[in-house]
Amino acid sequence: MRNIFIVIILLFCPCISLFAQDRYEEFKKGMSLIEKQENEYRKVIWGKNDFTQEYKDSVYKKHQVLVKEKVEFAQTALRNNRDDERFLKVLDIYVRNFLSLDEFEAELKLFSPRVQQTEACQRNFEFIKYARMNVPGQKCIDFEIKGHDGKTIKLSDVYKKHKLVLIDFWASWCGACRATMPSIKKIYTDYHEKGLEVVSISLDDNEKAWEKAYEEEKIPWIDGSNLLGWKDPVALWYAIRGIPHKVLIDRNGIIINSGFHQLGSLEQEIDKYLHSHKTKHLTFYTKLLPPTTF
Repeated sequence: MRNIFIVIILLFCPCISLFAQDRYEEFKKGMSLIEKQENEYRKVIWGKNDFTQEYKDSVYKKHQVLVKEKVEFAQTALRNNRDDERFLKVLDIYVRNFLSLDEFEAELKLFSPRVQQTEACQRNFEFIKYARMNVPGQKCIDFEIKGHDGKTIKLSDVYKKHKLVLIDFWASWCGACRATMPSIKKIYTDYHEKGLEVVSISLDDNEKAWEKAYEEEKIPWIDGSNLLGWKDPVALWYAIRGIPHKVLIDRNGIIINSGFHQLGSLEQEIDKYLHSHKTKHLTFYTKLLPPTTF
């Protein structure tokens, strides 16, 4: 490990960098060394093996240190290359997730005026604008998607009929998304009759793949897609940078919370909200049509 970081430090030492023809390529070489070691750690921690839990815990601690060093390495690269738009990728991939929106915006503004005017940088500024709109207490942005039968699904038509709506962004190719499906099904089963509806939005761009995944997962709730992948405006409007991503809204379209990378916290949020918004007209929810499947 020490040798790896000696190489990395040399790559970005000011005097050595004079000899580098392409700093971005040099950065990629250095980062690949870190990621190679990171992958080895991941195999021990999360892979199928016979290592003891004590050993896994010790490797996990090393992994956490490596993650911190990985971010610091990327930050050093950014400081030295503010006039190269390719380093926007470095900010986006390796640093952004550790920053608040204000910090992310500040980092973007440290790039040269030329880089700030590029399409890639402007997309990041646009993301920040929408991310600030997608916070608890704000009205969600209405949208339309196509169901499996080709009919249009409008979000506002759904949330007006239910106490709560969970918007779930997923895709057929997203392993993490599909791994959470059983947990969402349990939440749906437990809370649908109490006023919860789920609207899942696939960020697929391949119709056959989307349909196949839908059938394999046996999704019982509303599911749709515009088949535009990451180019779908809905992904931009909801400031989606990674999936799975979930947004919980009430019957007025007000955002309650979002993210929910821990599904336990999602269930707690749903349970808490439904218990604090009990109504005398409980029969309204039992008379709703069965969940729409397309």
